[in-house]
Amino acid sequence: MLNSKSLAEKIIEKDPNGLVVVDDELRIVQFNKAFLSIFNIMPTHKIIGENVNDILMQEIFPNSDITKDNGIVKHHHKTGKFVKAVTFSIDDEDLSACFFVNITDSFHNKRKLQLMKTETIKKAQAVIDNQMRVAQEIASLLGETTAESKVTLLQLMDILKEEGEI
Repeated sequence: MLNSKSLAEKIIEKDPNGLVVVDDELRIVQFNKAFLSIFNIMPTHKIIGENVNDILMQEIFPNSDITKDNGIVKHHHKTGKFVKAVTFSIDDEDLSACFFVNITDSFHNKRKLQLMKTETIKKAQAVIDNQMRVAQEIASLLGETTAESKVTLLQLMDILKEEGEI
Protein backbone atom coordinates (compact mmCIF):
# COMPACT_ATOMS: atom_id res chain seq x y z
CA MET A 1 0.00 0.00 0.00
CA LEU A 2 1.22 3.50 -0.87
CA ASN A 3 1.58 6.11 1.81
CA SER A 4 -0.82 9.04 1.45
CA LYS A 5 1.84 11.58 0.49
CA SER A 6 3.14 9.62 -2.48
CA LEU A 7 -0.43 8.89 -3.60
CA ALA A 8 -1.31 12.60 -3.36
CA GLU A 9 1.80 13.46 -5.37
CA LYS A 10 0.84 10.94 -8.05
CA ILE A 11 -2.69 12.33 -8.23
CA ILE A 12 -1.40 15.89 -8.64
CA GLU A 13 1.09 14.77 -11.27
CA LYS A 14 -1.69 13.07 -13.28
CA ASP A 15 -4.17 15.94 -12.80
CA PRO A 16 -5.01 17.48 -16.20
CA ASN A 17 -5.12 20.91 -14.56
CA GLY A 18 -1.86 22.81 -14.38
CA LEU A 19 -0.55 23.34 -10.86
CA VAL A 20 2.04 25.85 -9.81
CA VAL A 21 3.15 26.65 -6.26
CA VAL A 22 4.84 30.00 -5.65
CA ASP A 23 6.43 31.83 -2.74
CA ASP A 24 5.58 35.38 -1.66
CA GLU A 25 7.77 36.80 -4.44
CA LEU A 26 6.00 34.72 -7.11
CA ARG A 27 9.00 32.42 -7.51
CA ILE A 28 8.01 28.92 -8.59
CA VAL A 29 8.54 26.32 -5.89
CA GLN A 30 6.75 23.38 -7.53
CA PHE A 31 4.65 22.56 -10.60
CA ASN A 32 3.15 19.59 -12.39
CA LYS A 33 3.43 18.36 -15.99
CA ALA A 34 0.03 19.77 -16.93
CA PHE A 35 1.31 23.27 -16.05
CA LEU A 36 4.09 22.81 -18.60
CA SER A 37 1.69 21.37 -21.17
CA ILE A 38 -1.01 24.04 -20.85
CA PHE A 39 1.48 26.88 -21.29
CA ASN A 40 3.74 25.08 -23.83
CA ILE A 41 6.79 25.25 -21.58
CA MET A 42 9.60 22.91 -22.51
CA PRO A 43 10.22 20.39 -19.70
CA THR A 44 13.96 21.00 -20.02
CA HIS A 45 13.47 24.69 -19.19
CA LYS A 46 14.62 25.54 -15.65
CA ILE A 47 11.67 27.11 -13.89
CA ILE A 48 12.11 26.35 -10.20
CA GLY A 49 13.07 29.62 -8.51
CA GLU A 50 11.96 31.72 -11.50
CA ASN A 51 9.16 34.28 -11.36
CA VAL A 52 5.93 32.70 -12.63
CA ASN A 53 5.06 35.81 -14.69
CA ASP A 54 8.49 35.68 -16.37
CA ILE A 55 8.07 31.98 -17.20
CA LEU A 56 4.61 32.59 -18.64
CA MET A 57 5.94 35.66 -20.50
CA GLN A 58 3.11 37.88 -19.29
CA GLU A 59 1.72 39.21 -16.05
CA ILE A 60 -0.68 36.45 -15.01
CA PHE A 61 -0.56 37.52 -11.37
CA PRO A 62 -0.39 41.29 -10.82
CA ASN A 63 0.77 40.95 -7.20
CA SER A 64 2.18 38.40 -4.80
CA ASP A 65 -1.20 37.56 -3.24
CA ILE A 66 -2.39 35.25 -6.00
CA THR A 67 -5.42 34.19 -3.93
CA LYS A 68 -7.08 37.47 -5.01
CA ASP A 69 -7.23 35.98 -8.50
CA ASN A 70 -9.30 32.96 -7.42
CA GLY A 71 -11.91 32.11 -10.04
CA ILE A 72 -10.68 34.68 -12.56
CA VAL A 73 -10.41 33.64 -16.20
CA LYS A 74 -7.07 34.56 -17.68
CA HIS A 75 -5.97 34.62 -21.30
CA HIS A 76 -2.46 33.38 -22.05
CA HIS A 77 -1.35 35.42 -25.06
CA LYS A 78 1.45 33.10 -26.20
CA THR A 79 -0.72 29.98 -26.44
CA GLY A 80 -4.10 31.65 -26.93
CA LYS A 81 -5.54 29.51 -24.15
CA PHE A 82 -8.09 30.60 -21.58
CA VAL A 83 -7.59 29.27 -18.07
CA LYS A 84 -9.56 29.65 -14.89
CA ALA A 85 -7.30 30.27 -11.90
CA VAL A 86 -8.22 28.30 -8.78
CA THR A 87 -5.93 29.75 -6.13
CA PHE A 88 -5.34 29.02 -2.48
CA SER A 89 -2.72 29.66 0.16
CA ILE A 90 -0.65 27.07 1.98
CA ASP A 91 -0.44 28.91 5.29
CA ASP A 92 1.94 26.70 7.22
CA GLU A 93 4.44 26.90 4.35
CA ASP A 94 3.90 30.61 3.50
CA LEU A 95 3.23 29.58 -0.10
CA SER A 96 0.38 29.98 -2.56
CA ALA A 97 -0.81 27.59 -5.22
CA CYS A 98 -2.85 27.85 -8.37
CA PHE A 99 -4.60 25.19 -10.39
CA PHE A 100 -5.02 26.40 -13.96
CA VAL A 101 -8.15 24.83 -15.44
CA ASN A 102 -8.00 24.93 -19.23
CA ILE A 103 -11.40 26.28 -20.35
CA THR A 104 -10.37 27.24 -23.88
CA ASP A 105 -12.86 24.95 -25.63
CA SER A 106 -15.81 25.93 -23.44
CA PHE A 107 -14.83 29.61 -23.74
CA HIS A 108 -14.84 29.40 -27.54
CA ASN A 109 -18.08 27.39 -27.54
CA LYS A 110 -19.71 30.01 -25.32
CA ARG A 111 -18.45 32.74 -27.63
CA LYS A 112 -19.81 30.89 -30.71
CA LEU A 113 -23.17 30.46 -29.00
CA GLN A 114 -23.27 34.17 -28.17
CA LEU A 115 -22.46 35.04 -31.80
CA MET A 116 -25.20 32.68 -33.00
CA LYS A 117 -27.69 34.34 -30.62
CA THR A 118 -26.67 37.78 -31.86
CA GLU A 119 -27.03 36.70 -35.49
CA THR A 120 -30.42 35.12 -34.77
CA ILE A 121 -31.63 38.34 -33.16
CA LYS A 122 -30.41 40.35 -36.18
CA LYS A 123 -32.17 37.97 -38.58
CA ALA A 124 -35.39 38.08 -36.52
CA GLN A 125 -35.27 41.89 -36.60
CA ALA A 126 -34.74 41.80 -40.37
CA VAL A 127 -37.79 39.53 -40.76
CA ILE A 128 -39.86 41.88 -38.59
CA ASP A 129 -38.68 44.91 -40.57
CA ASN A 130 -39.46 43.17 -43.87
CA GLN A 131 -42.93 42.11 -42.67
CA MET A 132 -43.66 45.68 -41.59
CA ARG A 133 -42.50 47.03 -44.95
CA VAL A 134 -44.67 44.51 -46.83
CA ALA A 135 -47.66 45.28 -44.60
CA GLN A 136 -47.21 49.01 -45.25
CA GLU A 137 -46.96 48.41 -49.01
CA ILE A 138 -50.12 46.27 -48.94
CA ALA A 139 -51.92 48.89 -46.89
CA SER A 140 -50.79 51.57 -49.31
CA LEU A 141 -51.99 49.56 -52.31
CA LEU A 142 -55.29 48.81 -50.60
CA GLY A 143 -55.68 52.48 -49.81
CA GLU A 144 -54.99 53.45 -53.43
CA THR A 145 -57.38 50.87 -54.87
CA THR A 146 -60.04 51.79 -52.32
CA ALA A 147 -59.69 55.46 -53.22
CA GLU A 148 -59.84 54.66 -56.95
CA SER A 149 -62.91 52.46 -56.37
CA LYS A 150 -64.56 55.21 -54.37
CA VAL A 151 -63.93 57.79 -57.10
CA THR A 152 -65.23 55.42 -59.78
CA LEU A 153 -68.33 54.51 -57.76
CA LEU A 154 -69.04 58.17 -56.94
CA GLN A 155 -68.76 59.03 -60.65
CA LEU A 156 -71.08 56.12 -61.47
CA MET A 157 -73.56 57.29 -58.82
CA ASP A 158 -73.42 60.83 -60.22
CA ILE A 159 -74.11 59.51 -63.72
CA LEU A 160 -77.06 57.47 -62.45
CA LYS A 161 -78.41 60.45 -60.52
CA GLU A 162 -78.18 62.59 -63.66
CA GLU A 163 -79.97 59.95 -65.69
CA GLY A 164 -82.73 59.81 -63.09
CA GLU A 165 -83.35 63.54 -63.57
CA ILE A 166 -83.89 63.12 -67.25
